Amino acid sequence: MPPSGCAGSPVHPSAPPTGDAGIRVDAVRLPAPARAVVWRAGRRAVDWSAGKLKLASYVPFYDYREQLDLHTTFREDGRRVRDKRPSTVDAADVDLTLTVEGLEDVLLGRDWTGKRVLEVGPKYGLHALWIDEQLQPSELVFSDFAADRHLHERWEGKLRAPHRWVYGDLRVARGLLEHEPFDVVFFLGVLYHSAFHLPLLAMLNRATRLDGDLLLETTIDPRPDAALRLRWQRGTGKAKAVPTLDALRIELAWTGWRDVTRFTDYRPGSSEVVLLCRKTDELPEDGDLIDLVAPQRPPAEA
Repeated sequence: MPPSGCAGSPVHPSAPPTGDAGIRVDAVRLPAPARAVVWRAGRRAVDWSAGKLKLASYVPFYDYREQLDLHTTFREDGRRVRDKRPSTVDAADVDLTLTVEGLEDVLLGRDWTGKRVLEVGPKYGLHALWIDEQLQPSELVFSDFAADRHLHERWEGKLRAPHRWVYGDLRVARGLLEHEPFDVVFFLGVLYHSAFHLPLLAMLNRATRLDGDLLLETTIDPRPDAALRLRWQRGTGKAKAVPTLDALRIELAWTGWRDVTRFTDYRPGSSEVVLLCRKTDELPEDGDLIDLVAPQRPPAEA
């Protein structure tokens, strides 16, 4: 097995720590009442400190990890990624997600040439032109809002691959389903602009063939559990949602992307991640969640 942090190495829980005499620390357990007393004392100390520092504290819950461990695969790929910018926003206030050099690094060793490719939110054409030149797709399809058409017109004429546009809200972009499913989807710097993560990821599932790939770049919240930070954005009034990494993994798993690789060298220390996600499940016709997600109520018997 490759060492942790190498390309493609799976993430495993750490082994229990040992003391100086080689005795496992978790082998020494206090009685339940004593543990409760210690926990309450520690909690009071944390709450007191948080109040003095004008911080908030909460107890994270990790019960969901049982399902993640049972039903998903998560790897960390430590390959070099040539993108160490402190921010994705440049001096001209233009938000450019993953650099094309970083994109080359992420895709190294993957044969994505000649495939049917979908890019969501191409905007300035940075990735679109790279995809067109380097991957030579059999068809290149773009999904975006018509309000950005003036940006697309600046670079569309440089494309060589057969291409078409599907304008409108991605959640209901039925034009993506009118032809053969896509082999590869680029979904870079889009998800964090929306609060509708599950419908968006579900639509991309339906538009992608089984075992197809989704390259995702988005913003995450740094907390360690499966939390979702909702934003009602100041000034614009827009609704946005920022998941933690575990919450994002759950969103992906629920919508049929249960095999995920994270590229850990992408702008380390930032709040953004790059994930390669493989489609593992088809969605039912009448829902946006895979069958592994138990319904709230069993179906009525006929």
